[in-house]
Amino acid sequence: MQVPIDQNFPEPILNSLTPFVQEIEFLPVRKIASHLPHVDDRELLIELHNRNFTWLVTLNYKMLLNPVELAAIIATKINVFAIEGLGHDPIRATGVLLMHLTPAIEEINRSGRNGIFWIRHRQLLVHDPWNLFVKAAEHHNTNPNALYDEVKVSNERLRP
Repeated sequence: MQVPIDQNFPEPILNSLTPFVQEIEFLPVRKIASHLPHVDDRELLIELHNRNFTWLVTLNYKMLLNPVELAAIIATKINVFAIEGLGHDPIRATGVLLMHLTPAIEEINRSGRNGIFWIRHRQLLVHDPWNLFVKAAEHHNTNPNALYDEVKVSNERLRP
């Protein structure tokens, strides 16, 4: 299956994935037609539809907030896979794409409908280990200090 991707994804990385993602061929829109990276999103959707494509992968999630582009999605029935929050980091966006695109395609194939998949990247959060331990102890209805005394790693087991 050929899946058009916008110009923000790093082609060398996507090309290197071909042996591992054999059921999907990522096709940069510039390879479909040289003018496509320069047209507005509405025109891009119409052009892809007229060329019999059923998907668009994009980092431009803002098209999902624009009635003009949404009307084109509705009319063309193109499935849109939009990643929010990683436009500045195409390598991480590629990872998100690899993790979620196949299940999205399977869902469309199963349901027989078209749809929009709006992936919102979550920020990486740093957690204090002790705070998580306290929550785990509460989940087990146990005093955190008593539980820690029971399960802690002894100093003898740790190298200096």
